[in-house]
Amino acid sequence: MDAQAATEPRTHSDYTVGWVCALPKEQTAATAMLDHRHGDLPKPPNDHNTYTLGSIGNHNIVIACLPKGEIGTNSAATVATSMANAFPSIKIGLMVGIGGGIPPKVRLGDVVISSPVGQYPGVVQWDLGKAKEGGKFERTGSLNNPPASLRTALTKLETEHEMSGSKIPQYLEDLKDKWPNLALKYASCNHLKDPLDVLDDPVRSRRGRNIFLVLLWETILAIVRVFLGCWALASMGSGAEQVAGTTVNTAVDRDGGKLRNMRVHYGLIASGNQVIKDATFRDRLDEEFGGHVLCVEMEAAGLMNNFPCIVIRGICDYADSHKNEDWQEHAAAVAAAFAKELLQYVQPSAVVGERPVKDILEQTLKQVHKETSATREDVTQIKSKLGKEEDKEVLDWLTKIDYGPQQSDYLKRRQPGTGQWLLDSEKFKGWLSASNQTLFCPGIPGAGKTILTSVVVDHLGSKFHNDPKIGIAYIYFNFQRQDKQTIDDLLASVLKQIAESQSSVPGSVKDLFDKHEAKRTRPSLDETLRVLQSVAATCSRVFIVVDALDECQTSEGCRKRFLSELFNLQKMHGINIFATSRSITEIVDCFKTSISLEIRASTADVAQYLEGQISQLPSFVQQDRRLREEITAGISEAVDGMFLLAQIYLNLLYDKMTPNDIRSTLEVFRNQGQGRAEIQKVGALTSAYNQAMMRIVGQMPGCKKLAMEVLTWITCAKRQLTTSELQHALATKPGKSELDDGDLPCIGDMVSVCAGLVTVDENSGIIRLVHYTTQEYLEGTQPRWNPNAELAITTTCVTYLSFTVFETGFCTTNRKFEERLQSNPLYDYAARNWGNHARKAATSSKVVIDFLESKAKVEASSQALMATHWNRSYPIYSQHVPRNMTGLHLSGYFGVIEAADELLRSKPGPDLKDTYRRTPLWYAAQNGHEAVVKKLLAAGADVNAAAATSGSRTALQAAAEGGHLEVVEKLLAAGADVNNASSNGRTALQAAAKGGYLEVVEKLLAAGADVNAAAATYGGQMALQAAAGGGHLKVVEKLLAAGADVNAAAATYGGQMALQAAAGGGHLKVVEKLLAAGADVNAAAATVSSRTALQAAAEGGHLEVVEKLLVAGADVNAAAATFDGRTALQAAAEGGYLEVVEKLFAAGADINITSGDRTALQVAAEGGYLEVVEKLLVAGADVNAAAATSDGRTALQAAAEGGYLEVVEKLLAAGADVNAAAATSDGRTALQAAAEGGYLEVVEKLLVAGADVNAAAATVSGRTALQAAAKGGYLEVVEKLLVAGADVNAAAATSDGRTALQAAAEGGYLEVVKKLLVAGADVNAAAATSDGRTALQAAAEGGYLEVVKKLLAAGADVNAPAVTSSGRTALQAAAGGGHLEVVKKLLAAGADVNAAAATVSGRTALQAAARGGHLEVVEKLLAAGADVNAPAVTSGGRTALQAATEGGHLEVVEKLLVAGADVNAAAASIDGQTALQAAARGGHLEVANRLKAAGTLR
Repeated sequence: MDAQAATEPRTHSDYTVGWVCALPKEQTAATAMLDHRHGDLPKPPNDHNTYTLGSIGNHNIVIACLPKGEIGTNSAATVATSMANAFPSIKIGLMVGIGGGIPPKVRLGDVVISSPVGQYPGVVQWDLGKAKEGGKFERTGSLNNPPASLRTALTKLETEHEMSGSKIPQYLEDLKDKWPNLALKYASCNHLKDPLDVLDDPVRSRRGRNIFLVLLWETILAIVRVFLGCWALASMGSGAEQVAGTTVNTAVDRDGGKLRNMRVHYGLIASGNQVIKDATFRDRLDEEFGGHVLCVEMEAAGLMNNFPCIVIRGICDYADSHKNEDWQEHAAAVAAAFAKELLQYVQPSAVVGERPVKDILEQTLKQVHKETSATREDVTQIKSKLGKEEDKEVLDWLTKIDYGPQQSDYLKRRQPGTGQWLLDSEKFKGWLSASNQTLFCPGIPGAGKTILTSVVVDHLGSKFHNDPKIGIAYIYFNFQRQDKQTIDDLLASVLKQIAESQSSVPGSVKDLFDKHEAKRTRPSLDETLRVLQSVAATCSRVFIVVDALDECQTSEGCRKRFLSELFNLQKMHGINIFATSRSITEIVDCFKTSISLEIRASTADVAQYLEGQISQLPSFVQQDRRLREEITAGISEAVDGMFLLAQIYLNLLYDKMTPNDIRSTLEVFRNQGQGRAEIQKVGALTSAYNQAMMRIVGQMPGCKKLAMEVLTWITCAKRQLTTSELQHALATKPGKSELDDGDLPCIGDMVSVCAGLVTVDENSGIIRLVHYTTQEYLEGTQPRWNPNAELAITTTCVTYLSFTVFETGFCTTNRKFEERLQSNPLYDYAARNWGNHARKAATSSKVVIDFLESKAKVEASSQALMATHWNRSYPIYSQHVPRNMTGLHLSGYFGVIEAADELLRSKPGPDLKDTYRRTPLWYAAQNGHEAVVKKLLAAGADVNAAAATSGSRTALQAAAEGGHLEVVEKLLAAGADVNNASSNGRTALQAAAKGGYLEVVEKLLAAGADVNAAAATYGGQMALQAAAGGGHLKVVEKLLAAGADVNAAAATYGGQMALQAAAGGGHLKVVEKLLAAGADVNAAAATVSSRTALQAAAEGGHLEVVEKLLVAGADVNAAAATFDGRTALQAAAEGGYLEVVEKLFAAGADINITSGDRTALQVAAEGGYLEVVEKLLVAGADVNAAAATSDGRTALQAAAEGGYLEVVEKLLAAGADVNAAAATSDGRTALQAAAEGGYLEVVEKLLVAGADVNAAAATVSGRTALQAAAKGGYLEVVEKLLVAGADVNAAAATSDGRTALQAAAEGGYLEVVKKLLVAGADVNAAAATSDGRTALQAAAEGGYLEVVKKLLAAGADVNAPAVTSSGRTALQAAAGGGHLEVVKKLLAAGADVNAAAATVSGRTALQAAARGGHLEVVEKLLAAGADVNAPAVTSGGRTALQAATEGGHLEVVEKLLVAGADVNAAAASIDGQTALQAAARGGHLEVANRLKAAGTLR
């Protein structure tokens, strides 16, 4: 122990500051800054950290360093976690060390402190995020705010620096005296050189002048601040530094006398798991974060949200190719010196009030190490274990809606330890332990139901995260998202979440995708439900968690249908349902038979929440333990189980500046809290909101104005807003033609001025009110606090849409449109909602009329309005919209009568048509705007004009389809043709009947509508058929009374007769009515994909309807439709509806009919319905019925493919042929199917039953069992098959097959590759003739370095030629993927850098790398002798230069030109283009100019 060591004994609990370092030299600097060293303390046995203990001032400090050789975010998180567990009283953290600076903003030897800038927190993880459309990457990593005590100290220290300078030079001098051995490297920078100091060429000279100008400008600012105060220039700092860097002192090196200004900067630090040593990448990263990055490093983001700390970095290099270690020691020392100085301003009493880090880590420990080196997905958002891009595509196609960000945000808001009472309750334990359970949790508003729901979701995810057989789905209902929470959206989301928890996307989901995706159609609700039933059947258990059912929309029966389908799913598959809601009678009645547990915030939970948040109150509270206890006890008593009220009450204490002020306010809270009834509690909440509004109104005028604008927008917005949208809204100033960034308010200010009523969801970026009741309160009181809200929002939206940037009008490409959306955050909201606000404002202004009279601005606005309704995966979705929309069209669309009136007075006629031939009247009628319809008709609008799209509907048909009765009346009175049929065959009556709009139906019938007008050929419905399919009994009765033909024929394609439609929907009362009216119960199914009534009812599992039809004489064995048809028994078996199956048996159903390529047993086995399988076998089903000739399965093959072990056992026991041959096309034997899915237990069962382990693969895309298991990376299955004698070198199928080794290498499954090589796999087996790869080529293409190494070590031929059709050598494959390390390994192994390209669209290695823009790979290949002018192949080829220009890769183009690339090389004869042609077609102007400068001729 050194001379400075202190000898008094201490315990682990005496240490409150944690100091984390990444490198030993950082630890050395930290230790040297200690005032005293302390003796070591014992560590827990599983703690691998080494701690240095000591003190600075009154703070006891623990220093820990990452293990030698380990860097990155994961290692930092592990060290911090162990430290917090060993020293439970640590409450604040310091992450201190070195980093790379972004020149010229920072210089070597400067210090950077993490600090929020604009929308960014102090630290962002640049390599953590999600892939977005168009190949873009959205970064999601961020660092939570450090403790208040550190932030307060930092603010004071910054002031002291500006006034008196820093003590850093003094501390460095002290270091020289106390530790002479460290003096040269750590305390002195005299001997070090900064590359930016060398200005010996024009580029450096310009850089030097830039640095000088930056420093000069900041000096001027500093002088101005002295006179005007810092606040006057708060928004004038550089983009990268919210608080301008401070020259803290002039450090004098006494050894050499050299003067050097060391500066302290406050701004953004970018953290990641990779070393950045590329200036281009560094600068691009800075640009992506708005030019705000000051420093890059590798550890801080590992502490995100887990370890509340300040990040301090000394700058040791510029993160470029000139990285060296010369400055590291000195940079570590200045960073440590700043940390020491900071601690002098942290009051020990303030630290006492902070929450221990250990408590924070308890909730997040399980998240550590979930990232992988290839993909870092946010595990709170994406539970999927799927690794294949195609699987993700399928799941995203189901629905884009993701509740993960909400789950993350809600869970973060949980005070650690709260809510445990729910998990510990006997009712919850009972619900969790048994299947087929429902736990209903009602609660008063603000009781904490949503946070508790997030606790339940997190608990389920933690408990079952390793079990792919457990399905978990959750829904957070939100009254502001009802447009995205339709019944279709909700069930698709449940299906997606259950499917993504499995090891691979279920086949039924892929089949649904294949059926619709190519045609860009969406599945029907019935299709989604069938697949959901199928997927649920594959799970051993399913948990569905639903929060805030009271916020689920009730329109069109959404909530009722959703609950009905959940309960039906529970009945079929024993799922568990957890639901929360307010105590609304309609909802409570649905759960009468369920277990019920009221949600109330326990007193202990409220107290724990308050204790965790009380540190944000004024400092005098932190110094008075008794007062803190009074606050906790007083609020806990007053809120009586309402968490929200506790949050609001605490916020109301923030501006109370004396103990008596606080005590008086607590007394008010107690008086408000008297009374236990819910109405009294809601009253207390209203009183609290009143007090919050009084506090807002009492602020300084600027703060009050900002708060009122924020509350106005959030309260009145038609959907939730992001922070950037709201910032742009508040920065939009009337009369201005563009947005000024200087008007953008700070997000933190927008929240803070609203007295706790507003919060930001970090993951989603949504800014919202804290609770549904806040919205209700503000909506109810808005006429008092802002009666002109709608007009103000209208003006803002229209002003925004009138900005100069929109004067170019319609964007002619998707890329330009997307860029416009991203560059103008409010564009989408304003375009889609300005008219909704204008309609409510009931007035028109000059700015609105000016906007509507501008053709270009109207077209720009209408493009955003209409394009968002299209499928955004469609490559030209933004172009698939009507053009030539006018201001009058928009007035009609939104129903803005005042604007329509003004425009009609100045424009020629009301019948303007857009390119879809839609008129203003058509839009007004479609959206139900009666006043505008009346105005347009009075102006002479053509009432019978038909649109060219949307089925060529007239205004009457559009209005009838929407159920707009008053508009229908107006149109009929104006002479609308009531029997006009659109091009899709639908009349107004049919449209109204389909929607169930009884009064509209009556009005149309009275006007002479033809009740038996024919249905369209393709999927059309007559009025009665449409009403019956929707279950609209009253409409059915009205139509029958009007003479509707109950047995009218169905449409030829996809049509249904009225009885068939009603039966398929399970509408019993309608079925009874139709039968009583003479409906033919045995009417045949249409020839294409239709059903008889009995088949339709059986397919939906509607038992009562099935019984009714059978009693009415339905033919139980009626033939199925010729395409995709099922007999009634097959349909019921496919859905797993046991009771329906039994009913059909009893009625004489033929069990072995083969129809629709499946027997009943095969479809039941395919769905995993064990009880149905048992019933069918007992009834005599043929267990070995042959599979269909195309894509068919025997029952055993179908069950094995789904991994249904019990069904497999049942079929084997019944005599199923374990070696039945696969179908001729793409089939599998049972063993091959089970191996492909990785179902080990099923594989074992089949092998025991005598399955042929070497059965031949199907001729097309088939696999042996071993090949199938290897392709999926299922190591245990591979081992089992090898032990059973599988041929490790079985040949690949003739078409695009793989040997087992090739398949494993293609997936990067190293352990499987090792196993197969040990078993004697031929490392050089020939690739398949079509799209094949050798094992080495497959691994190289995927970039799997370790697999490549293993294969080379096993003797793989590094120069095996590519197959004749579009193949790649290993080097070409790795180069095309940009896999630099693999390229290096292959070159070192002797790969031919100039191997010939494949004849069809082939590339040499250099051409492949150039095409992908992989600069470092290009450099490596050129250095290895790659021929820069290798000619392009005849068909679709490119020279390296042509390939690079086609992609717009300027740096690669320059590298190739320097290497001698022929700028005028000939294009390929088929689908070729010269370099200049490629650049021109791609719009790459810089590349084209560079080529011209290099002497291109064409």
